[in-house]
Amino acid sequence: MARTLADVIKEVLEDDNKISKYEAKVIRELIMADGVVSEEEKSSLTKALHNNDFDDEARELLSGLLLRSNMKD
Repeated sequence: MARTLADVIKEVLEDDNKISKYEAKVIRELIMADGVVSEEEKSSLTKALHNNDFDDEARELLSGLLLRSNMKD
């Protein structure tokens, strides 16, 4: 069974309650693997951003991805 982005975010938050730049790069690769940011992925990213789950570099990386995906819609 494929893990959802929400599962991955939950997993990376377990160690220190923050998503680092390295973890954000892994998340970005997962999202971009199929070339599409799905509604579930957008929702999970948005929720994590609102919860302030990212360190500064990670927030910049993933909020940029979210912004680009919203511009395509």
